[in-house]
Amino acid sequence: MGYGVADTGVDFDFIPTKEAHELLKSDKGIFVDARDLDDFEKSKIQTSYNFPANDIMFKPDRLDKTLVQRCKDVAAKGKLIIVVSDAGISGMQNRGHVSRCRHVAQYLHELGVERESIRRLQGGINCWKRSGLDGILGDMRRYYAGAVMNADKEAQLDVEALADEVGGAALDQSSWAALSEQASLSLEAAAAAPSAQGGAEASGRSAICLVAAQAEGWSDSQSSRPLVVTSPTVYRVLSGEVYKKASPEVDKVIKLSWAVDRLVRTTGEVFVGSSGGRWAELDTGCGEKAGWVYIEGPGFGPSTRNITTKYLAA
Repeated sequence: MGYGVADTGVDFDFIPTKEAHELLKSDKGIFVDARDLDDFEKSKIQTSYNFPANDIMFKPDRLDKTLVQRCKDVAAKGKLIIVVSDAGISGMQNRGHVSRCRHVAQYLHELGVERESIRRLQGGINCWKRSGLDGILGDMRRYYAGAVMNADKEAQLDVEALADEVGGAALDQSSWAALSEQASLSLEAAAAAPSAQGGAEASGRSAICLVAAQAEGWSDSQSSRPLVVTSPTVYRVLSGEVYKKASPEVDKVIKLSWAVDRLVRTTGEVFVGSSGGRWAELDTGCGEKAGWVYIEGPGFGPSTRNITTKYLAA
């Protein structure tokens, strides 16, 4: 099939982007990214772990073997494991090829993670980028097989993701053909009458999003979004040691003990203290108590103030 572990025939339920986003904001899920490291470093869902499908077979020494046990532990607490790829589409839409997220999900399952605790992200990270929801860190352009997608590829994947969103795995061939034809006609019409601002390519992408919107209320909000997101809104606790203060102006800092891998929801606002440490504002709208948490910087004791430590990771 082209990726690491052989297809075992076991598949997993999809989770829509909006539901996955809610899990991220409520600390009820852990995200495992099945794409290659190069793709992961360009853009990722915040707090996610990289576990490339290709590395399972070809570069097993690079894999973080502790991740499997971590997934078991969080599943035992009732959290879901969401596995991510570029497009996260089903085998039918992908012409029989198995998505990387399915391969990694199978690998985790084979090593003891319960199938019921695993989900595949519907539409992959590309669908999340288009959704307008926060939670992505890095390049907001959509990629496929390591390259930025052109308008035609975006349109194709939009149709495929839409089919999954409305139950693509259950569509028969005639329904799938009708959906594809509807999208193609919209694209042809858009190409024949390109908009003044964006030309045929932009009109084509708008047309495909119109097809999606008619079926599921999807919208394309990319035009108002930055090309690169550099300010995280969610962090992951690294060692259990967390420092917090009431506001940037106060000197008093309290030490807290939070579980490793606990998600910390923030507003995206960051300030740098006098010693060079970085602090993030907690998001009370997501259930956090008001204050600022220490992301990274010098320690607070005599023996650590010259050592830079990272306490939270995005």
